[in-house]
Amino acid sequence: MYKNFQIGEKVQKYKGHNEAVIVSRSAQRLSLLVPVDMDQDQETKSEAKESVICLEKVFVNLDILAVLPTGYGKLLTFYLLPALLYAKKHGVPKSKENISIIIVVSPLNALITNQISQLDSSGIRATAPDIRLSIEVETNQNESELFVCDFHLSDKAKLEIGHYNIVFAHPDAFVSCAYGRKLMQSKAYQENVCAIVVDEAHCILEWGKDFRVDYGNLAVLCASVPVVAMTATANKNDRDSIKKSLGLKACAEVVGNRTNIMYEKHFRGEPDVDSLVRIITPIAKDLLKEQTYYPLTIIYIPLKWCGFAYKIFESVLESSQYFPSGSMPIPENRLFAQFHSPQMQEMKDEVLKQLCSSESTIRVVFATVALGMGVDIKGIRSVVHITPPYTIQTYFQETGRPVTAILHYNNRDIAKNKTGMQEAVRTFCQSTVKCLILLTSRTVK
Repeated sequence: MYKNFQIGEKVQKYKGHNEAVIVSRSAQRLSLLVPVDMDQDQETKSEAKESVICLEKVFVNLDILAVLPTGYGKLLTFYLLPALLYAKKHGVPKSKENISIIIVVSPLNALITNQISQLDSSGIRATAPDIRLSIEVETNQNESELFVCDFHLSDKAKLEIGHYNIVFAHPDAFVSCAYGRKLMQSKAYQENVCAIVVDEAHCILEWGKDFRVDYGNLAVLCASVPVVAMTATANKNDRDSIKKSLGLKACAEVVGNRTNIMYEKHFRGEPDVDSLVRIITPIAKDLLKEQTYYPLTIIYIPLKWCGFAYKIFESVLESSQYFPSGSMPIPENRLFAQFHSPQMQEMKDEVLKQLCSSESTIRVVFATVALGMGVDIKGIRSVVHITPPYTIQTYFQETGRPVTAILHYNNRDIAKNKTGMQEAVRTFCQSTVKCLILLTSRTVK
């Protein structure tokens, strides 16, 4: 995953530890962490620097709230934490046989699968015990158990002995699931869990009260080891709320910034169908002309319009929607795809697999918010929103990686009586400020 994977090494002794340990101290040598398929060296060095700062804070037992835009190398932190914290605890480098466990709380199966795939390819043992609803299982106290553990993504025996370096799970798996709670209380986990990572920590605010309430109860996991809460965007009030919910009192903040995105917004005055045809058709025609040379583009679109937009593409590209010319008419060869919750998991996995590959056939994806959380897709050049998200934080997160971000909206999209629409989104859409990146940054800080 990373070429010349080394960190500038400096041996230091920390108070309370007799053994010398190795920790990164040199931001000057971060070029050694540049991913193989990225050319923007200076930008990537800056991103890696933020990840190393996070590692340094965890190393000295500080909790961290890291606000890092998409593409800032969160996975790099997951990658290094098991070995780094094992070396700190035992004073020797970690080998394959040594046990060191990081718990990563994550919201979406698609995101978890994507991250496990990347870690596995780098030799990091990772897994994800899943959960499913049940009203039939009873606990020892004869109480109905709402969640039970599902091991179709994990080897139960290896999970229980601490074989995996990184254990991903939904919050429900450790908070509401009896098996998850028992696992966390087992000797293997009590002695070897080195840190808790809460990925996409903004979900605590969006879901922690009414939907997936265990996001609001994660503090029960965060008492005895360092906590790393990560999100792509959070203003000062949001950061304070996240820290309060997790019970983080002595918490360092690491905040990154991304300023290389060109933001555009356009008012769509026609009826919905007419505006959709006007926006989508030119993209389809350009894709027909450029084929796999078309810059990778994500189009965020309401689910109710996804099928119609897809049909426009099929109508424009016809048999040329499959690449190379004359290839089998199967999803793997199609130049465009959909990604949304009603899809079969196998289809979503295939789309993610392609998008994360440098040899992807897919050049345009029609997506809902389901693709907006943390999936590591490199090479995105454009993000198009047909209707704005309900919050400016969501918009900032979904536009965290591309070169251009284009928003199409009308008055109904931002109407005062539209339930859940954040006032900051209305301000963004209606503003006459020319520097939209500055306006967006101010809104989320």
